[in-house]
Amino acid sequence: KWLYERTKDSIVFIHIVPKADQLEAIENLMKSAGHVEESRRAAFINGNGHCGTGFVVEQGPDHLKILMSAHIIDHVFSSTNPVSSHVCNRVFTTRIICDHYESSFRRPGQNTHPQHVYAEVPRTAVMDLDEICLRNHPPVTFSSVHPAPFDECAMISWPPLRHRTAVTGSVSHPSRSLLDLAQHNPVGYRMNLLEAKIASEDGSSGAPLVNGSGKVIAMLHGGFGGPFSYFVRLTDIIYFLAHHGVVIRRFFHFN
Repeated sequence: KWLYERTKDSIVFIHIVPKADQLEAIENLMKSAGHVEESRRAAFINGNGHCGTGFVVEQGPDHLKILMSAHIIDHVFSSTNPVSSHVCNRVFTTRIICDHYESSFRRPGQNTHPQHVYAEVPRTAVMDLDEICLRNHPPVTFSSVHPAPFDECAMISWPPLRHRTAVTGSVSHPSRSLLDLAQHNPVGYRMNLLEAKIASEDGSSGAPLVNGSGKVIAMLHGGFGGPFSYFVRLTDIIYFLAHHGVVIRRFFHFN
């Protein structure tokens, strides 16, 4: 339970929505990616966007850096046609809800969401009902020890309408090849994934997998409908964050 309390303020709900003036640009990105059939493109452009879970990896006075799974926008990129974060920020609006907001919303007497349900990053736009949320959103701590088979683990995610969804399980395999797991791989993912016997569902992608010390050991990529879920490995996460300028020493502590 202490692990749950330690982690919940770092978890956010993410909603990525196409910008109204960028619909043509998004359609062109899908054409370049080449794996979304023309008959299905309108649903991505005119829909309500895509949801996922994210977690804070760096906290500053005027911003939060949040890590999430890229596959909630994988309709606009492929392994041969990557998309930069600059392009993503130009064509999508990224909105988030923090745990403080959801807890405030569920207070007695609060029956409906206000008009501005979500708010965009940077930090000063993270909303707590009608006010900017300036409360603490602590960066997660990453493990310095790589997980091994049979290690116990836990995950807290935020599928739609169900914040603080907590599940437990165990590591099954530290490095499965995605090419061995999925016969259909239109995006062209090539990474290895950690396999864990733990439940997951739509909207949980991007959630942190933590060990018994509450330190992150992987990030949820997704599942295939069975008893196992698959996670981006710790090594890949650390490399990605370092490549994008996140100051790892601020939250990378040895056990």
